[in-house]
Amino acid sequence: METITAYEDLARLVTGHFHRGVRTNTMVSPEEYGPAIAAGTLRAQATPAGLLLLRDRGNHPRLTFYLGDLTVPLGAELPPPTVTEVAFRPRDTGLRETVSYLTAQGFVPVLERLRLSRPAGETGEPALPLSTPAPEALSSVQAFLQSNFSPLTGCLPNREELDRDLRQGRVLTLEEGGAITGLLHFSLVGNTGEIRHLAVRSDLRGTGRTRPLLDGYLRAIGGVKSVVWTRSDDLAAQTAYQRRGFVPDGRRSVVLCYPEKEGMKP
Repeated sequence: METITAYEDLARLVTGHFHRGVRTNTMVSPEEYGPAIAAGTLRAQATPAGLLLLRDRGNHPRLTFYLGDLTVPLGAELPPPTVTEVAFRPRDTGLRETVSYLTAQGFVPVLERLRLSRPAGETGEPALPLSTPAPEALSSVQAFLQSNFSPLTGCLPNREELDRDLRQGRVLTLEEGGAITGLLHFSLVGNTGEIRHLAVRSDLRGTGRTRPLLDGYLRAIGGVKSVVWTRSDDLAAQTAYQRRGFVPDGRRSVVLCYPEKEGMKP
């Protein structure tokens, strides 16, 4: 695979492979891919099946694809464990077919997610005091995220990304006894907020700490439209979101992993 050293080179590659009928799981942007290019962690390979992009996430690469021909092999040696996610609308048969294609190429479906959306609207006052951690708290925030989300499928930010989000006030925490007991990590692009991670310490779940985190988040984004992806089988999380006005919007996704050996699931 070739290391991408300039965004212009990436844009040229994508333009050459993105045409009618091509199936992709993302649209590239300087904001999303610029840091990986600067760090030298983005690689690309054109194959008979299409264009493959790999971003090094530290403990695994993440695959972005532009696939034009699902009748031929993927045509690349992927370093295990490679993770990818395919999101689709209810009637999007093309990307559903891509899930089947990747499975036939050796990927293992690991989990399914669904998306919930909340229209712009009123916000509530958090019932518990929240903190906006300073960048100096990066290690403790990162440790809390790592203890609550899978390193492979949790879409965890690296240290540079988390430092940026802390500086932008994109992390809210509940803290008791000097320790983090709940955390919400979010992004805000234009007039849409997205909850990236929400977790409460395992021994305190079911004690009403999710609601203040959500209320604090809605206030932080000014009550604009919001979305969140959650596991399809996590009914408790879905109920918590629905109580604050989120509803399933029909979008779903499948997370797949190219295993280190046959039969391995992360």
